[in-house]
Amino acid sequence: MQRSYFLGGASPTGFTTSFWTEHRGYYGYYLKGGPGTGKSTLMKKIAAAFSDETISCWHCASDPHSLDAVVLEDRGVFIADATAPHEAGTQLPFVTGETVDLAAGLSPEPLRANQTEILRLWQENRAAHRQAQKGLAGIAEMEAMIADAAAPALQKEKLCGFAARLGKRLISKSADGQGTVLYRQSIALTPDGFVRYFPEGFDLLLIHDPLRIAGELLLTQLAAYAAESGTVCEVTSALTRPDSPPVTLILPAYRLVIAAVTDAAPSEFPTPVSSIRAQRFYDAAVLRKHRALIRFGSKTAAQTVQKVTDLLSDALRIHDALESYYIRALNPQFLNQKAEELIQDIQQRK
Repeated sequence: MQRSYFLGGASPTGFTTSFWTEHRGYYGYYLKGGPGTGKSTLMKKIAAAFSDETISCWHCASDPHSLDAVVLEDRGVFIADATAPHEAGTQLPFVTGETVDLAAGLSPEPLRANQTEILRLWQENRAAHRQAQKGLAGIAEMEAMIADAAAPALQKEKLCGFAARLGKRLISKSADGQGTVLYRQSIALTPDGFVRYFPEGFDLLLIHDPLRIAGELLLTQLAAYAAESGTVCEVTSALTRPDSPPVTLILPAYRLVIAAVTDAAPSEFPTPVSSIRAQRFYDAAVLRKHRALIRFGSKTAAQTVQKVTDLLSDALRIHDALESYYIRALNPQFLNQKAEELIQDIQQRK
């Protein structure tokens, strides 16, 4: 079985991820090396070698076609890109993990010969990401404005009562004690816009909430109820908000995804088995006083999302040009040999 996530994603404060803390009990292979040194290719080779096991593939938000990590769940092992912007390392080498240097497979001469162009592309890529970060800060400001305008209209007692009833209907109490809340980023803003990874074969329950805060509170309540009931649940956070509220809740034991959306279900969503319209949890009379402000915030946020998407697309184009120099300088035999060494080492760990 294979699941897909994002390692993290861009936010108003830079790249955000909980991967390292969520997998601190795993043995890690921390891949080092610049762009084009074969990190994603190596991880795909390892994923293919263990495809008959339970694994999870963690994609790069800057390029969803590339991998940032592969986790071999049954073995308690991960292989991850540990370079900026998600730089990491092991505290106890060969006890909690080890560093794998893929830059050792590079031929330095062609890189030195093109260092001026490489440096220019690197700086352009960083500049595009800085502009995208400013755009994300603008999105966060608009979303916070919408939430502030909607907050006085939210009927919390009514919503919490509904959440308790829904939790009892969806989730059974377990005798095993406390459950676990896992933070798994299944949504990210990418060069292709918002991309979502939903597990195959799971039912989908949608919460329609253009104002956001009712859906977020409902998911918070359901996640807490699941954990208290002894159920493992996966929470995806909104990276565009400083308080990182939940926007998706996955209950693997029930093969159920509960997702909050601000409009009609996007076309890439599977057909939901049921929907909840959060409008019922707002006081309509109070909302009317802020209707113009909410519309302005929603329209501006949507326009800014498109601008950030364009900036991320530019950053990827520049990154691909930068990466091409390193791909040409990389010895493919070195990468293949390193992949075989890691596969053998992992096999011996079980």
